[in-house]
Amino acid sequence: MRNLQIAISTLERAGYSQPSQANAFYPANNQDDHIHLGVPTSYLDGTNQRFAEPGNVFVTYISLKKDGVFWFKLLHDDVTGYFSFPEGKGMDDLPVDWRRALEALNMIQSHVVA
Repeated sequence: MRNLQIAISTLERAGYSQPSQANAFYPANNQDDHIHLGVPTSYLDGTNQRFAEPGNVFVTYISLKKDGVFWFKLLHDDVTGYFSFPEGKGMDDLPVDWRRALEALNMIQSHVVA
C-alpha cells in the first residue's frame, strides 16, 4: 500500500488545521462541515513500518462531512497513493474553497499538477 506525503506547512498554508492525533481538518474550526484528513507520521505497509520525512505527514484517507454527518469518502489507490472521487461525486459538488483545499494537496487523481 502506498500513501503520499505532504509537508505540514503546505497543509497550513491551504487552511487545514495543524495535524493532531493523526488528523487535520479544513476549514480548521468547523465541526459540522469539513474535509477530514488522516495524516499519520508513519504507517504499517505489510510488515514494514514507513516513516514520513521530518516536517511531513502521510495522507491515508480523505472524508467529507456536511451538515454534521458523514457525506462521502474519497477512494484511495493503494498502488499510486492518489485519491479519486466515488461514482456520482466530483469537485463540482464541493464549495469552491473546499476544491481549492483539495487541489492544494495535489493528490486528487484528476487534479494532479505535474
